[in-house]
Amino acid sequence: MTAEQRQGLLAKEQAAFDQLLPAMLLEHPNEFVVFHGGRPEGYFPTYDAAYAFALDTFGLDAVVLVAEVRERSSAPASISWYAGAMFG
Repeated sequence: MTAEQRQGLLAKEQAAFDQLLPAMLLEHPNEFVVFHGGRPEGYFPTYDAAYAFALDTFGLDAVVLVAEVRERSSAPASISWYAGAMFG
C-alpha cells in the first residue's frame, strides 16, 4: 500500500470520527477510541491501552485512528509552543 493510499484511509477514519464525535461525547467523554473500517472498535481509559488494542487486533500494517473523545477547539495553536521549540 502506498503512502497516498494510507493517507486516504486515515482521512476516511478521521471523517468517520468527526461525524460520530457528538454521539461519542455523550457516552465516552475523555476516553480514547480506536477507529477502523469507519467505525469505533473500542473505547479505553488511556492512549496506551487503545494503541495496544489496535496493534493486537489489527496488526502493525493496518490503518487505524486512535483519538481522544473530546470537544475540538478551532483556536489556532502554536506548534513551536507545544513542541518546545524557540526561534529568535
